[in-house]
Amino acid sequence: MTTEPLEHSSLGLLPTRAGDGRTMIGHVIVCRAGSGQDDAVAIWHLDTEGLKTGAWVKPAATALTEAETARSLLTLCKQKALLAWDPAEAVTTLRALEEVAGVPHTDWSACAVTLPGLLAEVADIRAAYTKRVAEEKATKKKIADLEWVIDLPDPLPATIEHFERLTGFGELIAPTAAATEALRISRLGGWVVQRWRETAVALGRAYLRATFGQPTVLAPRWEARLADAYISQR
Repeated sequence: MTTEPLEHSSLGLLPTRAGDGRTMIGHVIVCRAGSGQDDAVAIWHLDTEGLKTGAWVKPAATALTEAETARSLLTLCKQKALLAWDPAEAVTTLRALEEVAGVPHTDWSACAVTLPGLLAEVADIRAAYTKRVAEEKATKKKIADLEWVIDLPDPLPATIEHFERLTGFGELIAPTAAATEALRISRLGGWVVQRWRETAVALGRAYLRATFGQPTVLAPRWEARLADAYISQR
């Protein structure tokens, strides 16, 4: 797999503004997978548009023994919300990198966003919009129901495998197990971003905008985590 040099770690994610005016720059995905010589650490960047903007893969034997490499990988993770299905394994990997690098621990869990949580937030907001439309429709006959490009199921997927079936993505195989897992999380994260964008279109209706505010780049709690990561991980 072609990897980008670590000295280019400042490239990729561009700052944008959350609805509350704070700066955010996006997500980082951290995966360690494989065994033996294939044991590797993958770092992926996903911006607020849901696009992958950088990918780095290092052998675990190097990343978890060489202080300079560990510090370089940790730098790639700063000021970004940690994106995962469950962040526990990613946090464990980041802790190991911090030990090797000899740097203070960052509270990565405090700025993590999970795929189930993001999907649930979008689903909850859609339900709130639908309820408000029904209220408006009760007094104005010409109000149309909301229609989504892709509906979200109830209940939402309970496992990452169920989530992948929902998206309709095909089989994914990258050159390393770590890269495969990082790419898996990346494309699922991008899929949720698109579901939010479709949701925010509903705010073109003035009465919804009056109730819920102006459209935002990402859902409100989602944005808050990204903005928190940006300010707390300097």
